[in-house]
Amino acid sequence: MSNADYVNQNSLKPFGFAVIDKPVGITSNAVLSQVRRIVSTKRAGHTGTLDPFASGVLVVGFGAATRLFPLITSKVKRYTAVIHLGVRTDTADVTGDVTGNHSVPNLSAIDLDVISHSFIGKQAQTPPAYSAKKVGGVPSYVLARNNQAKALKPVDIEIYELKITDIPGTQNLEIDVLCSRGTYIRTLGESIAERLGTLGYCQSLRRELSDGFTMDDAVPLDEFVPTSTVDPQRIFDRFAAGFIEIDICTQAKYGHQIDLKALFMTDLRSIGEGDVIAVFCDPDHHDGNKQMLSYCHLVGMYKVKEMRWLTPLMVFA
Repeated sequence: MSNADYVNQNSLKPFGFAVIDKPVGITSNAVLSQVRRIVSTKRAGHTGTLDPFASGVLVVGFGAATRLFPLITSKVKRYTAVIHLGVRTDTADVTGDVTGNHSVPNLSAIDLDVISHSFIGKQAQTPPAYSAKKVGGVPSYVLARNNQAKALKPVDIEIYELKITDIPGTQNLEIDVLCSRGTYIRTLGESIAERLGTLGYCQSLRRELSDGFTMDDAVPLDEFVPTSTVDPQRIFDRFAAGFIEIDICTQAKYGHQIDLKALFMTDLRSIGEGDVIAVFCDPDHHDGNKQMLSYCHLVGMYKVKEMRWLTPLMVFA
């Protein structure tokens, strides 16, 4: 069944994912509003927000597929950004008010290489005041806008890769960073400028990788249509998968455990204790061929217990 067939035949209950190339200038929630309207659903969410000034990969789920977020979100993200040196803003990005100026030293490629390597590894990072971090239940950016900003607690992050490149003829640096989830690139930009002996803010930001999807998978928001969804195979390739007969499916939809022996798979030896399994009901007898199954056959996501049972994490049947 193609994505188009699925959307057309299941228009009353959309279920799936899309990867949107979020444009600059709108919020991530505004993207969701458009997706909801286009897909004709009231239920949609994303796996990680992007600031209005940022663009790039925004993974969107709609319908009951949003329940899969905890299982598909990854710890690694990639961003490219431009850091403008010599100026600091209150938001640490191009949208803020200038709060300081500083001269910019002459920088060599060796200087930038040394600085980039100094950031690699685990470290504590303090989120910016203009962030969605909650302070007493209130987003920090709300307090900051009312001149009531509170000091935020540092969080543990990790920088896996960082490349810093000088943009000739400007006071700008381009960075390419592979980092852990929860890393604030605006704060990283300020920290890079500080180690270079100056000030800086994030002039532009683009997310290149999120939750296993890249810009090659993304669809511009103004080109998104109901059939611009992710092939189900891309999601379920992340898990072991198998199918059960329809009579067992009837029991499973009430949340019962499934006997592991009732699961038909290509290779049962690939299953280990605690593994997450995508379980499908196969009324058409596809002999466990995952490529022939679609969202409409999904019973639920299960975890292997005692190498005997499949216990439900979430049931969709």
